[in-house]
Amino acid sequence: MVGATKSLLGVSASLLALATAMPVSAQDTSQKDPSTTVTPDQIQGEVGKAQERSGAGNSSEIIVTGIRASIQASLNEKKKSDMVSEVITAQDIGKFPDKNVADSLGRLTGVNTVTGSASGGGFGENQNVSIRGTDPALNLTLLDGHSVATGDWFVLDQTSGGRSFNFSMFPSEIVGSLEVYKSAEADIVEGGVGGTINVHSRMPLDFPSGTFSVTGQGVYNDLAAKSEPQFSGVASWHNQDSTFGVLASGFYEKRAFRRDGQEFLGYAPATNFGGSGQTVLYPTLIGNAYFTQQRIRKGGSLAVQFKPSDTLEITATGLYTRMDANNTNVNSMAWVSNLVGKNSTPGSTANTLQPGWSTIKGSDGNTYLSSASWGGTAADGSAVNGKIQDDIFRTAYSSTWVANLNAKWKPVDPLTLTGEVGYTKGKGATTDTEAWETFWHTGMSYAFDGKHADLNFPNLPTDTTSAAYLNNFYNWSWGGKIVSPDKEFYAKADAEYAVDNGWLKSLKIGGRYTDHKRILDYTAYSWAGNGIYSGSDTIGLGTVFGGTSTPDDYSDDVAGAAPYPISDRDKVLQELSTNGGRVFGFYPPSSFSVHEKTQAVYAMAKVGNDRDWRGNIGVRAVHTDLTSTQYTTDTSATPEYQTPFGNFMGVNTKNKYWDILPSANLTYNLKPDLLLRAAAAKVMARPGYAQLAGAFSLNTANNTGTAGGNPNLKPYRAWQFNVAAEWYYAPQALFSVGAFDLDIKSYITSQTFEGTYYNVTTKQYETFRLTGPANGGGGTNKGFEVNWQQPLKWGFGLIANYTYSDAKKKKSALTAADNYSRVIDGNSKHTYNITGYFENSLLSARLAYSFRSKFRVGVDRATPKWQADFGQLDGSVLFHLTPHIALSFDAQNILNHKLYYYVSDPSIPYAIYNNGRTVYAGARVTF
Repeated sequence: MVGATKSLLGVSASLLALATAMPVSAQDTSQKDPSTTVTPDQIQGEVGKAQERSGAGNSSEIIVTGIRASIQASLNEKKKSDMVSEVITAQDIGKFPDKNVADSLGRLTGVNTVTGSASGGGFGENQNVSIRGTDPALNLTLLDGHSVATGDWFVLDQTSGGRSFNFSMFPSEIVGSLEVYKSAEADIVEGGVGGTINVHSRMPLDFPSGTFSVTGQGVYNDLAAKSEPQFSGVASWHNQDSTFGVLASGFYEKRAFRRDGQEFLGYAPATNFGGSGQTVLYPTLIGNAYFTQQRIRKGGSLAVQFKPSDTLEITATGLYTRMDANNTNVNSMAWVSNLVGKNSTPGSTANTLQPGWSTIKGSDGNTYLSSASWGGTAADGSAVNGKIQDDIFRTAYSSTWVANLNAKWKPVDPLTLTGEVGYTKGKGATTDTEAWETFWHTGMSYAFDGKHADLNFPNLPTDTTSAAYLNNFYNWSWGGKIVSPDKEFYAKADAEYAVDNGWLKSLKIGGRYTDHKRILDYTAYSWAGNGIYSGSDTIGLGTVFGGTSTPDDYSDDVAGAAPYPISDRDKVLQELSTNGGRVFGFYPPSSFSVHEKTQAVYAMAKVGNDRDWRGNIGVRAVHTDLTSTQYTTDTSATPEYQTPFGNFMGVNTKNKYWDILPSANLTYNLKPDLLLRAAAAKVMARPGYAQLAGAFSLNTANNTGTAGGNPNLKPYRAWQFNVAAEWYYAPQALFSVGAFDLDIKSYITSQTFEGTYYNVTTKQYETFRLTGPANGGGGTNKGFEVNWQQPLKWGFGLIANYTYSDAKKKKSALTAADNYSRVIDGNSKHTYNITGYFENSLLSARLAYSFRSKFRVGVDRATPKWQADFGQLDGSVLFHLTPHIALSFDAQNILNHKLYYYVSDPSIPYAIYNNGRTVYAGARVTF
């Protein structure tokens, strides 16, 4: 016991000595060489020395990390890079108030995060990343330099079939470091127009043998009002000669979600509304939405390193992660489209539109119906159906696994050969969905009120659990199953020959092959009860009501809507089992597949001297070979697919193209601590899978939908230019400025048009407003960024960055369907991060605020959708009780900011969501 106490005292003394040796201000350290700064490895070395002096030996070696050490390690990697890049180390990830990789990336200069897609809206966890205002689909994510497949848990993201990586699958515990490449290099995989993110796994030979760390936390969301457990652990071992090592990590994270919101599910035009002679855009549905979910994320990673000599290294890695994401989405809605279509024609005996309706003018030039009122009974005695409710239950998950083998061999001194082969598979699946839709005979009024609308249904009883309210009218049930596998086999080989003749450092060549397939199989169900009960009061909400309503505090901070009753899933399934039960069948209109093969070769020269300049120049040639499968109606006598929803046939379309991608990066050292960088490259990003092959998907509630993909689409192509200046003026300190210019030569746009399709609800052909992809003109993205990192006195420090990004379409890309808008989706003009930190031998603390200005999320239900300015404050505290044990406290969205979406300007609401605050508390044990 005495020996152990001395060991701890010795370690503490060494750490204190290191801490006091660190800079406390720029003035104290301006003359020091940053390369002499304490790094995590140096800290670990000092710990080992202290243990040896105290008699503890290597058997109890402790890994000690610190905020300052991790900052310096990140800056060292950034400084060494030949590219314009950002780096964040494992220590940063562990100490940030971040629970997945996207959260950590969002702290970096020029990186934005989003919590949901245009169709799904924002949830309480970051899942997609964009670089310098480019759409997430235009950025590439790699794992240790190779591909990683992914899947989406949310049904609308599954059917949209994009290429953006879902970072909600990646907890930060499995990551060693992150790199964001803002410029391009010939030996890096193509596919990122905005940039490339490389996620580096932890490796066993990077840790002292016998390293073990485990973290246990409880997570509490104040809106869901529920606590859940989270655990993660890392264990690493290698032999005494450091020639063979094994590292394993595992995690289990459970989290309760609740989202209160109000949604405007698209806007549609009404000509000569109310006999006024003017065309107005009205909200088709206004819903008070209630979303609940329990996410269970689990998995692990394994890394094996074999390094028998300095000339040979073989690494095998594997990763598996799965997130169970069952969710319930309930929406009590004003049925505006039904009232406009049936009860708003002057002179008709069915007209119940009241005088006094009002409009507002949007910045897009359109006129929007901001308030209106309809009576409950028509003059002809017909019913007025002003309210409808959807209760949707989904069983869903997403998963990713990767198996990778990498070898590096140096047969002779100047030559280095590397090879890699791997297989990765992701899957997004909704294994079952059932929806119960009912409506009420009632009038309705609504009025925009800031970021929401006030709704009133005067003909309904105030007691929403009474039989008079619950015994309403049945409308329809729908649902089914979605399975969307995403898989790829890849292989590559590289050879680098060192020259080092004074200006030519080395020559590097290589090739890469991939075989990728993305499938979406949609299995829908039909139910005979739809034909029997639709429009009648034989069954309704009361049939499946189990006594549960939305919580008493529902919508308090959103729209002030009153609680309302919701269905019981078991009762819904019980009712759907009657009348022959649900009949499942393949649903081709929402299914597709894309088979994509690529072959790439490159050549690159690394240049520079040993004093003041370095860089590389190269070219990458890529061939893409696509086969897209869509489905269309089959009227032949022997249809290929006979389904409950009609007869269909598959249509295969092939498309091939080449891309020649030159690139150059140059770094010049004005002084050892002052660097100038310049880079230029041609880059490309392939269209999303649904853009290539999606058939069509219709929303029969408001007659909108998404048109089929275009298998002949060409990729996004662009020229990318970067200049930057980086001043490493003190340890853990940096001041940098940079400018960028992205010239997009081709841009895929969504065009809105009308088409006639069969409505399975009304059983007749009707006009639908659809959006679909098409190649258009180009666009530009120009801007600058500033980054400042500064340690202060007494253990305090500051990190701040700002990015200005001005992206817009060229005139050749403007379309009437998009109201000739020059806006490019995903672009925030202003982004900034401010992080303050404090650290001493006992305490590490951070407070981080991230902000991004408004941006257009995309087009949802034929309506452009914007996210308003949003900022979030997060914090973390770590108490080091002993060198082995620390207590952790983390908080996300401390200020409880809401996500607000609008149409053309903030006065025209589209959605508002409250995801609440989330708090973590737990302990970390490290040996």
